[in-house]
Amino acid sequence: MIAALPPSTVSELLLRLLVSWLCAQALAVIYARSSGILSYSQNFVQSIVMLALVVTIVMGVVGDSLSRAFGLAAALAIVRFRTPIKDTRDAIFLFAAVAIGMSTGVGSLSTAVIATVVVGGSAVWADWTGFGSRVSAEGILRFRMDGGEAARDQVLTVIRRHCRSFQLTAARQTGPDGPEELVYDIDLSHPESADALVRELSGTSLVSGISLLPLARVGES
Repeated sequence: MIAALPPSTVSELLLRLLVSWLCAQALAVIYARSSGILSYSQNFVQSIVMLALVVTIVMGVVGDSLSRAFGLAAALAIVRFRTPIKDTRDAIFLFAAVAIGMSTGVGSLSTAVIATVVVGGSAVWADWTGFGSRVSAEGILRFRMDGGEAARDQVLTVIRRHCRSFQLTAARQTGPDGPEELVYDIDLSHPESADALVRELSGTSLVSGISLLPLARVGES
């Protein structure tokens, strides 16, 4: 456990604030470069830097004094933070800013630098690699078919040619002698296979009313 070391001189306090500012600035730049357009907020970017500085000052003021810590808790209880966090990723950057402020506030400057490198590097890597997203050409294929089992075998041959996997999710008879309406969940071999699949099915006289609805990529904002 890191013991709180209050700054003994003004120069030491300024050094801690400088390191806190540099680390938080780097973290804020990484957030700004890697956040999505809809979730980006200039105020939030600036808040990351200011939060780290404020926590640094607070940790320096509190030091090892238990009475100061209780006084700080009472003061913070009066202030209500009601600004909603847009997503959990924003909350992670806020926690990182607090960690930087706490580290520099107690004099552990190396911890703040290492935390900035690790958290910031992880954010850059996740953004660069698209970590967590499912890159797959999934969709829902719906069509009407005449001809019974023989026609279904012909249609399945076409589907197998263009899909890695598929599963029948719904089947409905439109009338006593009407066509059968089928719905498949499919995973295309390639995104470009969608047009070829629809084109081949359309060329089959037994199939009509074809629709292929692509599913949104899971994990993107």
